Amino acid sequence: MFSNTDSFSFYPRQRFFRNGEFEVELNDLFNKKFQFRFNSSWKLPDKELWFSAPPWKVQELDILKNRLNFHKSQLNDFNIEEWSSHTRRRNPAGEVGWKIRCLINPEFLTQAWTKFYECASTYSVVPRQAMSEGKMVSLHLCEAPGAFITSLNHYMKLNYPNIDWKWVANTLNPYYEGNSPSNMISDDRFMFHTLNNWDFGVDNTGNLMDWENSQAIVKKAKSLGKVLLVTADGSIDCMQRPDAQEEVTSPLHYCEIITALQALSPGGTFIFKLFTMFEHSTVSLLYLINHLFGEVNIYKPVTSRQGNSEVYAVCLNYKGFASLEMYVPMLKSAYGTEIYGSHSLFPLDAIPESFLKQIEECACYFCSIQCQVINDNLQAYLMQKNIALHRDMKQIRTIVATEFIWQYGLKPLEYESEILKGILHEENKVNMNPRYHRGSYTERQLYTKLSLKEKSKNLNAFLQAEILTNPLILINEPVKWLTFYDKDINLKLTFTYGLPLQKINSSKFIFVPIFRLYQQILAEGEFKEIIFTKGVKSTEQNLKSLNIKIHQVLCLPEFDLSESYGVFEKKCFLTIYNMMKLLTVGQTLLIQNFNLLTHFNVSFVYIISKKCFERTGFTSSNSIILCNLQNKAAFEYLDQIQSECEKLQNEDKRDVLNSLPVQTTNVGEFFNNIVFYNNTFYRNKCTDFLSTIEQTI
Repeated sequence: MFSNTDSFSFYPRQRFFRNGEFEVELNDLFNKKFQFRFNSSWKLPDKELWFSAPPWKVQELDILKNRLNFHKSQLNDFNIEEWSSHTRRRNPAGEVGWKIRCLINPEFLTQAWTKFYECASTYSVVPRQAMSEGKMVSLHLCEAPGAFITSLNHYMKLNYPNIDWKWVANTLNPYYEGNSPSNMISDDRFMFHTLNNWDFGVDNTGNLMDWENSQAIVKKAKSLGKVLLVTADGSIDCMQRPDAQEEVTSPLHYCEIITALQALSPGGTFIFKLFTMFEHSTVSLLYLINHLFGEVNIYKPVTSRQGNSEVYAVCLNYKGFASLEMYVPMLKSAYGTEIYGSHSLFPLDAIPESFLKQIEECACYFCSIQCQVINDNLQAYLMQKNIALHRDMKQIRTIVATEFIWQYGLKPLEYESEILKGILHEENKVNMNPRYHRGSYTERQLYTKLSLKEKSKNLNAFLQAEILTNPLILINEPVKWLTFYDKDINLKLTFTYGLPLQKINSSKFIFVPIFRLYQQILAEGEFKEIIFTKGVKSTEQNLKSLNIKIHQVLCLPEFDLSESYGVFEKKCFLTIYNMMKLLTVGQTLLIQNFNLLTHFNVSFVYIISKKCFERTGFTSSNSIILCNLQNKAAFEYLDQIQSECEKLQNEDKRDVLNSLPVQTTNVGEFFNNIVFYNNTFYRNKCTDFLSTIEQTI
C-alpha cells in the first residue's frame, strides 16, 4: 500500500486513440444524464386527491415500454449464464474494476462501489452545510452488502477529510431466516464487522416496507445528528417478470423515498436507484421529488451495465419535510399496503403537461440507449468471428478504465483511513449465498408447464450435476468430529428478538443451491403431498459402525408446516434439553433429524458443544453425536434460554431469534462444521425425496 497518495500523479491521463477516434463514444459513455427543469407553475395536488384515483397510463410512455419489452423479449431464449458472459465481454466499463483494484485497491470494491463513486464525483453530493459545520450523517437504505458506504468513505477521505462523518444503514437482515433469498443480498463480509451501524427495524427483519421499521430507522439516523445524505439502492428480483420490472419494484421505491424524505435534513442530498419511467407510480413520485429538491438529475453511471434499465436519481438541496407534514396520514396509509398498488399517488389531470413532456423526454433518452445496446449486443453475438469488432471493444475498455481513474481523481487510501482498517483485504470469507439463477427465461417458463415426472427428472439431473459432484461441500466420512469443549470459558448470552419465524426461507449455514433444490421440491404441491403422506425412508445411522457407545437416541419429528417454524423450533429445543437432563456425566446422546439452519439452533449447539460435551460429531447420515457429558452446571445457560422463550411464547409479533452474537457462531471451525452438516443433511433429504417421488409417480 502506498503511503503518499500524491505520488499517484505518476499515472497521467493516457490517450490510446489517435485523431479523437473514440472521443464521441467516450463522451457518450460518461455523460448519460438528464436534468429536470422545474416550473414555478407546478403545484402539488390538494391532499384529498392523494391516492384517490385508479392507476392511469400515458400513451407515449406506453409505446416506449412496448418498444423496450420487444427488444428485451429477443433475449428470452438465451441461457442467462451464457448471455451474461457475452455482455460482460461487451461492457465498455468491464476493465474499470480490475484497473481500480490494481492501482487503488480500495476497501470492498464492487460494481456498486464504482457506481456510487461516479454519482459522488459527477454531482455535488456533499452539501455545503456539511462542509461549513464539519459534520455529516448519512443513511443508506437497502444497502447490502455495503459498497456504497465504503465508496463514500473513500470519497470523503480524499475530498473532505476534515468532515466528521457518521453513518447508519438498513437492509433485509441476512441473519433472519424468514427473509427470501431472491430479494435479499446475503453477502455479509462488510456487515459482519460493522453490525452496530446497521438497523433492521423493530422486528429485526430489516423489511423497509413495514412502517414501524421505517420509523425506527429514521429515528436511529436522526439520533446521530443532521442527516445530510441518504442513498437507496433497493431492488426486487424480477427474473420471472422481466417485462414488469418497474411495477414490481415501485412499492419498494415508494417506501425508500418516504423514509428518506422523513430522515433527511434541509439542504441534504438524496440518491436513489430506479428503472424505467413508464408507469403512473414513477411519474407521480418524480413529480413529488421535483417539488422537494432544488435540483433533480437522472444519471446512468458508466459502470452501470448498459443493457439494463438501472439509473440513479441524484436529488440536491432538499427543501425539508415541513411541507409534507399534512400529507403523512395518506403517505402512511399506502406504505407497504395494497392501496399503493390499486391507486395512483396523483391523478393524471393533476400533473402538468409540461412535466409529462420532460418525463417523456427523459424516458425516451434512456430507453433508446438501452434498446441500442441490446441490439448491438445481439449483432455482436451473431458476429463473434469479426475480429475488428472485438479489437475496437478491447481498445474502448482500456480507454474507459484509464479515463475513469483520471476523471474522478481516484487515489489509494492508507489502511488507517478505511472503515475496517484493511480487514477486508486480508479476509478470505466466501459468500455462501450468492444470487443464483440458471437457464433461459423461456426454459424457466417451460419448467412450470412440465409434467410431474418431467419435473422430477429435471430436479434429479440438477441434484446429480450440481450437488453430488461437489465433494468439497459435503461430509464424506462417517463422522466429522469437533473438539470444542472449554470448561473455563464464560459465555455471555445476548438475546436477539424479532418477528417469529413462520418458515425458513434462507440460511447463512448452508450452500444455497442445495437448499434452493430442497425448497423447489417442496414448492410443488403434489410432491409435498407424496413426501408427507407416503413418508420418506430416511438415511439410517448404523450405530455399530461408529465404534462409540451411544446411551440415548433422540429422533426429532419432521417439520410439516402445520405450525410456525418458531413454535416447532422451541419444542425441539425443549425436547433435546429434557433428554440431556436424563443423562449422567460421561454419557453420550445421538440426535437424529435436527436441522441447524437457524441462528437459534446453531447457538444452542454452540453452547452445549462448548460447555457440556467433550466433543461433538456431525455424521453423514443426518445425526449429531454429543459425546461424553462433562458439565451439568453449564445447563444454567439453557435454563436462561428456556426462561426467555417462555416469556414470549404467547406473543404474536416477538420471539427469541438468537442467544449469541453472530460474531461468535458464524466463524471458524465450528461454523464450517455446521455448514458441512447442513449441506449433507439437505443433500440426503433431496435424494430421499426425489427417490420417493420417482417410485410413486
